[in-house]
Amino acid sequence: MPFSIIAKHRLAYRLKQGGPESFVFIHGLGASRNSFDRCFGMEAFRDYTLAALDLPGCGESSRQDDFSYTMKDQADLVLRWIGGLELAGIILVGHSMGGVISLYLTEALGTQVKAFFNLEGNLSREDCIFSDKVASGSREDFESKGFEKFRSTLSEAIQKNPSPGLKNYYQNISRAYPRALYLSSVSLVKESCHGNLNQRFSALPVKKWYVLGENSVNRSARSFLDANKIPYFIVPESGHFMMDDQPDSFYRMLFEVLL
Repeated sequence: MPFSIIAKHRLAYRLKQGGPESFVFIHGLGASRNSFDRCFGMEAFRDYTLAALDLPGCGESSRQDDFSYTMKDQADLVLRWIGGLELAGIILVGHSMGGVISLYLTEALGTQVKAFFNLEGNLSREDCIFSDKVASGSREDFESKGFEKFRSTLSEAIQKNPSPGLKNYYQNISRAYPRALYLSSVSLVKESCHGNLNQRFSALPVKKWYVLGENSVNRSARSFLDANKIPYFIVPESGHFMMDDQPDSFYRMLFEVLL
């Protein structure tokens, strides 16, 4: 597995060289690049370059105690990673927290971004489903006992809804760095409350779509999308992790709107 060394960070990534246009996949809070593993073997992606990384503190990437883990600082690292790979014709696919990081990337990259798929990325405080739970107390409390409590809550959720997405998320959370998870959550909640994410997403001058799982549709987000005439699509029989729950449907719908 290749790694990029950027400002002391050792970022693990997966890269499949293809055509001149590049899909860049950014995972969500505490997840990893394996959220998008399925597409690397799909025939539909044969003519595209594919790139997915583990954000700092996640997956196989390094854990830094002196890093802020803010959305902006994580986006800056990803921006340097993209530059180092010399990717062009970028199609960003950002899930949940990765949608916020991808928003920063789209603003920074400008015309280098051909399209942006925002997979239930945070637009307002109502989207802080997991991050609110993580950021509700102090960092010390989360690291000492909150992390295990969060894992237990996820385990209980899987007993009620054993979906592929939740199972994969539990596995990823189990190997995430608690400090990275906590500080990322604090920043994500702050951005969702005060970062004007919905307005910034609406103002992006690129082709963009918002993607929702049928079982996790946020009415507030959908009302905002309708009011601002932002195109979106809903992946049937899926939840928040639509790319894990229904990968065939998700990637087929992605290509249908893109092409």
